[in-house]
Amino acid sequence: MEKPISNGVNKQAKIAIIIVIYNGREYIPDCFNSLSKQTLLPKEIIAIDNASQDKSVKYIKEKYPQVKLIENKKNLGFAQANNQGIEIALQNKADYIFLLNQDTICKPDCLENLLKGIEKQKNVFAVQPLILCWPEKDKIQTAGDKIHYLGFGYCDGYKKSVKKEVIERLGTDLTYGSGAGLFINGQALKKVGLLDKDLFLYHEDLDLCLRARFLDYDIRLVPEARMYHKYTDAISNNRWYWSERNRLLTLLKFYKISTLIVIFPAWLFMELGILAYSLATGWFLLKIKSYFSILLQIPKTLIKRRKIQKTRKITDKDLVKYLEPKFNFAGFTHPLLKYVVNPVLGLYWQIIKKIIIW
Repeated sequence: MEKPISNGVNKQAKIAIIIVIYNGREYIPDCFNSLSKQTLLPKEIIAIDNASQDKSVKYIKEKYPQVKLIENKKNLGFAQANNQGIEIALQNKADYIFLLNQDTICKPDCLENLLKGIEKQKNVFAVQPLILCWPEKDKIQTAGDKIHYLGFGYCDGYKKSVKKEVIERLGTDLTYGSGAGLFINGQALKKVGLLDKDLFLYHEDLDLCLRARFLDYDIRLVPEARMYHKYTDAISNNRWYWSERNRLLTLLKFYKISTLIVIFPAWLFMELGILAYSLATGWFLLKIKSYFSILLQIPKTLIKRRKIQKTRKITDKDLVKYLEPKFNFAGFTHPLLKYVVNPVLGLYWQIIKKIIIW
């Protein structure tokens, strides 16, 4: 039986929740149980298992038979697995699609507040709840994500206190929303397109939201909607590989040639620094591997680039206001970053952003 919901909510809205599962048996109970307690229940929950080895599939079948389960024979990656669920949701005429990580817990009124938030806005592609840490539930994990002008994506507001005065200062116009909990307008998604499956893992949310921005859609924060994310700020070598690979592919897809030229000195400075850092910390071969993978992806990326550049409705000058001059990565601090990299790259950005008039 559907639970009562407060006034002002569109009771007819069809919401589909998409959850990619990968060895997530330990997370499933908290995540799925929190969804069953929502004041506004979704039309369907679609779980896509990426060949888990921890009996996740068996557990979902036994404990949550109402969940539509897709079983992949191999790990297709976060992006493509989400696309599988999205395609089903759109075929079932979902109005809204909530991409949700397996290691999350939604507060009971999360969906209700997300729906309120998105329906009172115009021209919005997606909204994001305020995502809090776990078990440090009084701290923010992300209030929306930021993009450094060299393509690095990172959490905004990380580990800030959830106090009224902090929340009131948060901007609700986001650069991009976190894929850990992204509530998307289904009709807008049809125009923007699905996640880029070639990215496999990491930066897929950044890429999706940038494509939406290039079509002049907005992405907003709904701070009244809240969820918890069992996020770890440790950066594995595997994460470095995919992030670095996809960061550079993203730059190639979105920036105009003129912008790529003017950021080249900063890019080269940073690239040499990352190579040195990877050599010192043991993932140098993965960094080299990322270059070869990028070369293989260039033909596909150029095709995507042509489409993006042909259909874009904003200029790079418009985009500049969403780009950051300094790094502020969760879980990554280093004296060189604070005293060398950020000052140098920050100064360079203050200079070149004034000449990006195209």
